[in-house]
Formats: sequence, C-alpha cells, structure tokens
Amino acid sequence: MFKKISIITLIVIILGSAIYSICYIRNQRFPSFEITRAIPIDAIFITESSGILDKLVLMQKDNEIWKELKQLPGFSQFDSDISFLTTWAAKNQLVFDLINQNKILISAHKSGNSNLGFLYFIHLNNVRDKKVILELINQQIQAKETIEKRNYNNTEIFSVNVKNRANKKLHFSFYRGILIASSSPVLVESALKQADAGESLANDPGFTRVSKTAGKNVDAALYINFHHLPQAVSLALNREYMQQVLNFTNFGNWAELDLSIKKDAILLNGFTFSNEVLNNYLNIFLKQDAIDHQMNKILPSNTSVFASFGISNNELYLKSYKKYLEKSGKINSYRFVIDKYINHYAIDLEKEFFNIIDQEIGIAFTEIEDTNLYENSFIVMRVKAKSLAQNSVESMLTRISEVDNVKKANYIQKLKIDKETVYTIYSFPVKNIFETFFGSIFSGIENKYCTFIDNYIVFSDSKNALSKFVHANILKKTLDTDVKFGRFSEYLSSKSNFYFYANMFRSPLFISNYLNDSLQLGLNKNIESFKKFQAFAIQFSKSNNMIYNNLFLKYIPDSKAEAITVWESHLDTVIDFKPCLVTNHYSKENEVFVQDVNNKIYLINKVGRILWRIQLNEKINSNIYQVDFYKNGKLQLLFSTESQIHLIDRNGNYVERYPVKLRSKATAGLSIFDYEKNLDYRLFIPCTNKNIYAYDIRGNLVNGWAFEQSDNLISTPPEHFKVNTNDYIVFADKFRMYILNRRGEERLRIKNQFMKSKNNKFFLDTGTEKERLITTDTSGTIKLIYFNGSVEEKQIRKFSSNHFFDFQDIDADGLKDYIFLDNKSLEIYNQEGKTIFTYNFSNPITDPPLYYYFSYDDRKIGIVSRDTNEIFLINNDGTIYNGFPLNGSTLFTIGFLGNSGSQFNLVVGSKSNFLYNYSVN
Repeated sequence: MFKKISIITLIVIILGSAIYSICYIRNQRFPSFEITRAIPIDAIFITESSGILDKLVLMQKDNEIWKELKQLPGFSQFDSDISFLTTWAAKNQLVFDLINQNKILISAHKSGNSNLGFLYFIHLNNVRDKKVILELINQQIQAKETIEKRNYNNTEIFSVNVKNRANKKLHFSFYRGILIASSSPVLVESALKQADAGESLANDPGFTRVSKTAGKNVDAALYINFHHLPQAVSLALNREYMQQVLNFTNFGNWAELDLSIKKDAILLNGFTFSNEVLNNYLNIFLKQDAIDHQMNKILPSNTSVFASFGISNNELYLKSYKKYLEKSGKINSYRFVIDKYINHYAIDLEKEFFNIIDQEIGIAFTEIEDTNLYENSFIVMRVKAKSLAQNSVESMLTRISEVDNVKKANYIQKLKIDKETVYTIYSFPVKNIFETFFGSIFSGIENKYCTFIDNYIVFSDSKNALSKFVHANILKKTLDTDVKFGRFSEYLSSKSNFYFYANMFRSPLFISNYLNDSLQLGLNKNIESFKKFQAFAIQFSKSNNMIYNNLFLKYIPDSKAEAITVWESHLDTVIDFKPCLVTNHYSKENEVFVQDVNNKIYLINKVGRILWRIQLNEKINSNIYQVDFYKNGKLQLLFSTESQIHLIDRNGNYVERYPVKLRSKATAGLSIFDYEKNLDYRLFIPCTNKNIYAYDIRGNLVNGWAFEQSDNLISTPPEHFKVNTNDYIVFADKFRMYILNRRGEERLRIKNQFMKSKNNKFFLDTGTEKERLITTDTSGTIKLIYFNGSVEEKQIRKFSSNHFFDFQDIDADGLKDYIFLDNKSLEIYNQEGKTIFTYNFSNPITDPPLYYYFSYDDRKIGIVSRDTNEIFLINNDGTIYNGFPLNGSTLFTIGFLGNSGSQFNLVVGSKSNFLYNYSVN
C-alpha cells in the first residue's frame, strides 16, 4: 500500500513540475505582436531581412561593390558602424543569434527639414533576451554614465551614449516583445504611439497586398511608400527640381522589391500596388500591355540616358491620361494647347500624333560634355509607317505655312552626309507638344527640328545634334550594336511599359544637374568611383492588376573611357584584316576596303558609310592592288584568294571574266608587276602544284613564261626588283631561293642556299657600293645576297623561327636599320649591329611591325597587341607616341581620308565588329 502511494506521489510531483515549467516558459515568452503595427505610417521605405549579420560580414569581406563604396567618405562611416555592430553582437552569442536568427525591419522617416531618420525593429524571444541586451548595452556605455530612463505612454524609453562612438546616442524601448531603437528619440516615441493606434501598416490594403508577393530566399525585402517617397528624393535635389518632386505624391501606393546583392551587381524586382480608385499616375498603365522596346536600334551608342514609354493601346492611354489630368486639375492646360491649334490652324494635334505613334515614345540624351543638357537631347517616337508619318508632318507644315503666310520650303532643309546619302530635316513649329501628351519628363525640349530614321521620327532642338544622330545610324554605331549594352540588357525583361537606362560612365554631368550643392560636390570628388558602375536600369510593366518592377545596377571596376574616334563603322562581324586605303577615281579621295572573318568584303567611304558589301567564299590571301583594267583612268580592286583571282570595280561588280579560277590552290597571295609602267600588268601566284602561274590583266596565262616547278611549296608572294636595267623576280621555298628573269628563266643562282624565315620578304639595299637583297633565315641571321650570287651574313643574336624582320631607316640617318620583332620584344639595330632601342610588350605580338614615314625626321613603328586589344605607335627613340595605345585588334593603316588637314587618319578593326577611324596628329 505504501509503495502505491509513493508511486502516485512521484507522478503528481512530475506532472506538477511539468505544468509549472510550461507556465513559467509561457510567462517568460512575449505575446505575438506584428512589428508592422509599430512602424509609423509615414515611413518612406522599409527594409526587412533575416540572417543580417552573416550577410553583412560576407559583404564586407567579398563584395566588390561594397569595397568600392568604402572609398566614399559617407559610406566609409556606415561601413565603420556595421563593423561596430557585428563586433558588438559577436561578444554575446545570445545577442548574435537573436539578431541573426530573427527578422530585422528598418524604416526610414523624414527627420527635421533636411534629414532622414531610421527606426530599427526586432522581435525578442523572451524576457531573458531583454535582460541580456540591457546588460550588454551597460557594458558599452561611457564610464560613470548610466542608462537614462523615461516614461512615454506607460512604456519606458532608454537613452544611452555609446562608448567609443562620438556623438552617438542610442534611444530604445521594449514594447510587447519588440525592441525598437533609433538615434532619434522622437522616432521611438512615434513608434510607440503608432503601436497603440488602430490604423497601421498591418491593415493597409496596399502594404498587405505587396507584402504577400515578397520572395523567400532573397537578401532583403524593400518596401516603398510612394506617397512619402518624394520627401526623401527631394532632399537630394536642387531647388529647381525639389518642388516638382515634392508635388508628385500620387505615383502609386506601395511597392515590394526583392533585393539580391551579387559581387558585381544589385538586382531589385517585385510588385507595385496602385489603387485604381485613387488618382495614381501608374493607373494609366494598368490596362496597357508590355511592349518590346526597339529604340536601342537607333539610339547612338554614346547615349548617356534614355527613358522609353510603352503604349500598346493609344485610345486607352489617352482616356486614362486625360482622366489623370482631370483629377489632378491639369486638364484645362491640356485642352488649351489642343484647342489653340484647332482654332488657329485647323490641326487636331491629338489625332495627328496618336494616329501615327506605334507603341513607343521616349527621350534620350547622348554624351553630355557641359551643363547644357538639352544640346544633345532627343525625343524619339516609333511610327506605324514612315510614309504615313511623313505625310502627317508635311500636311501640318502645309497648313501652318498657309495660315502664317510663310513659304513651306522655309521649314524643310537637306542634310547631306555624302554624295549618295541625303536626309530631310524639318523645322517643326509645334513646340513642347510631347510634354502636353506625355508629361513633365519631356519638358525642356521644344522639338524644334525632326527627321526620319527607319520607322522612327527623331526630334531635337539642335540641327548639329540631329546630324550626329543620323550619322551614328548610318555607321550602325547604335546601342543595339554596342557589346557592353548587349551584355547589360541580358539582365532585363524583353518587354515593359517603361524602360529607363543610365550609362553611369557617361552620365555624371546629367545626374549632377539635378543634385543639390552638397551632393554635386560629393559626386565631383568621387567621380572615378561613380564611373565604375557601368549602368543602371529601371523597368515596369502591367502584371495581374499590379505593376511589376525590375531594377538593375551593374559594377565594372576596370571601366575606362573609350578613345575618341572620327567615326566608327559597324560591320556584320569582326575583322582580321589590315584595312586598305583605296582611291576613289572620281573624287580622288581615299576610301577603305576590308574583309571580315566570314569572308565578306566591304567598301567604306570617307565618312564611314558602307557603300557595298560582297560575300566571298574564301579569305583574301594577298595585298589589295588598284589597277586600271580599261586604261581609262578608272580603277578596280585586284586580289586573290586560295582558289581565285578577283577583279572588282568601285561599284562592287566583277570585271568581265573575273573571278578567274586558279589551276591549283594558291600557297601565297598574288603579286602584280608593271615592268614598264604602261598598265601592261603581269600577275604571279604560287600554287600547291609547286608552279608559279603568270597571268595578264585579262586573266589569260602569259605565253613564254618558262618557270616550271619549285622544289618545295612557296609560302610568300614573288617579288620584283629592278637593278640597273635588269629585272629580277625573287621568291623562295623552304630550302632554296629562286632569282628569275621576266620569262621565268633562272637569272642567277646563289652560291650558298639557306632556309629563309617564313614571315619575311626580301628587301633591296641600294645604300652600299654594290646593291644587294636582304632577308633573314629561320634563326634570325641576316642574309645579304649580292647579284653575283655571293651571300654574306650578320648575326645580331638568335631569334625564334617565328620572328618578324623589316629593313627601314628608323633614326633618319640615311641608312636603313634592322627591325626585329620576336614574341614580346621589339629590337632596332643599325647596320653595325648597335642597338638603337628595344621595347618589351606585356603580351606576345603575333603580327609584323608596320613602318610609317610621316616626315624626314618623324618615322614610327606600329604594333598591334591582339591579346590586349591595343595598338601602339612607337617613336624612333623607343617611346610611345602621345595618345597611344588605342583600342584596336588588327594591323592598321595610316593615311588621309577626305580633307583632314595636317591630321592623319588611322583605320583599324576592333573585337566588337567595328572599324575605327582615329585622327592622329
């Protein structure tokens, strides 16, 4: 019996202990309370994040953007504060876990006239957390100081000066299991007051709607209150724009954006709620489908900023826009503009414009070089049909000229790009119409002039700017062909109702124009850090009765200014070909001939416009020669490929029986000789059957050519030299050198054969008592071949079999010098073997050096470094010419294009499908 009583007693004790423990734990835990009930409803934005300490530590350690921002004075202090927070929290594991394992909310509020204040909120798990936090804060206060306490609405507010943090005072309170903290005591009071109020963000329909769309595995959620956002934005602006922004409180209601921070990018995407009952600007787009923005196809590649609107239904847009204006009290201004043109000119502008607009209208600014933003500003509108839009513009001008008694011709002028290319520019007397139809974003541009480019009409206040815009399109130098813009666009949506883009490298002056004095100064001081951010974009589009947003900021630490070119012409693909200057026999000016890697050839005029392009089946293997086939002063282009000889006139047409098919595939390019300078050309080309074939200019084999076969394949074109009255045709195979007369008979056999270097040709040296030919063998030994068959040699040092050799007078002393280029080293020696200079490159050079004679004492060497996409021009003392290296990835040509005065044109290919024309003094 006693044993049973003992067991029952033990069970009662255990159950009682369990019940007591449960009750105690329940009493220690705080009741559930939503933090959003305590956030004051005037919050400008709110961030919500969990695991924040781990994220902050990781960003400080590995994030490239964070490291760049640390260089800025303002952000460096913030970085210091973060370091203090993480170090402080790490001193107590309970506090670290509390902060890291719970969601932290931070809200921003207007504080005073010109500042933002922040409130910090975090859920506590139980009473113990509160005690631990108070103990830890006690450890951080200054010596002989205590935590100040005061009562506000029956809740204690604590205030403390933080140790080692000058002028840093922390105010905090505990309310229903929430820690509320701020550097502003007023904001803490505001949060406590809000917590007891009936109306809060927790029951705000806009906030609750977007909060349900927040992503799970993101770095943070950002909530934006568009009614109060203008208060924050206006703080950054100068007086001219501040009031405009402060008045724009009806953009939308709330947005939630998921924040993802990458090493080199920041991405934000999410939804905006816009109450259709209210007069919100975004409501205009709630019934518009997203469109494919194509404006980048015509915007110049040097565009700094553009903003494009997508309107799928013009009728719905007008209805919604006018409803918005009416509720905003602005409809009378709209009607005044429309009625003015109806009454005075009988022109219905609304009908004229919305009959031709095709989904897309935008504003763009090209590279801004001074404070006048609108000098290079444009309004760009896609039209349904170019002819329809032109008729509309012409009819409006006809009516205006009749009423105003002005000649219509006064409104029309021609923009002549070159002889074949002319654009019509209209003076457009209807001013500021786009601001009327699409809002203040279009203010500041009067649209004085316009022209048509494809299915777009482009407006500008400057004829010169419009001319540059047109020229960029002729050269296909647009954003659509810009490699960097293309890569950036991969992160963006293909369709949207709004698309804003800012090239950060090109837009500091644009952005500075809107900032207050303090921020302007800060931007100017830190402009290099600013330019390391490649670009920033914002998109929004309708989605399920809300607006979907996409924001993207890209960081590129090695960003650098692009070299200034005269023009850049976009080709179908990259080129691996030395551009060739050829003469236009009509204008006597030079044009450019190139071939791309897909074997397409181009003729490009002096302003960079492609005159024609022809697809070949093979790569060109020879120089480009100009010949006068008909002996009438008109020139044609002659060159060879592996299987054919080509002769093309300047219109891109083959001459008579060309192309001529070779009897065997060529092992080197053709050579052309005009022995008597009488246009009686001879063409020579070595082939795989070891023959060298001789043709006349009509493509017929030359009778009497006696050369039969070489011992081995010939890998370089035959060369012609005339010494006294004798002609010498010279070439070499792998082991032997051949010297022939005009008939192909051996004129001379050298006494000591050698293995000629594969990359190099023969040079005639007439600067000695006896003329001689000069070349190198496979080890770089200089071979001196005399016309009696004897061979001498000089060895500077041993070079690789891939070396390049040239023989030119680089130091202007009247004697030619030995130029060697091998791997990374350029070495110049005089004929005595003494070093003139050497230059070492950081990467191997795989193309021959180029010799340029500018004047008697100004000779230079050109080098292309394909690995670094750079071209060098080296002075005759071994220094790099001013302004070099430039961007370029091919051998380059220097000469004159058009009337460039004392400046030379340097033409070179690039890795981005462009042909560059630089101006060189």
